[in-house]
Amino acid sequence: MFLDGNKRGASLIANKEMIRLGQGIEKIGDYFTYLIKYYETNQSEELQRWIYENCIDGI
Repeated sequence: MFLDGNKRGASLIANKEMIRLGQGIEKIGDYFTYLIKYYETNQSEELQRWIYENCIDGI
């Protein structure tokens, strides 16, 4: 989608679109839940799966 240019600008625009489509801030609580569990257990599989299924890097 962004072949060259500023990564921060591209991320900002992509996040704005995700929020517009209902995939943004509402899920931040879920992210923190998985992140905390990762910090406590050092098991990253659930966090990785959640990121893959819910974040732009997983698309």
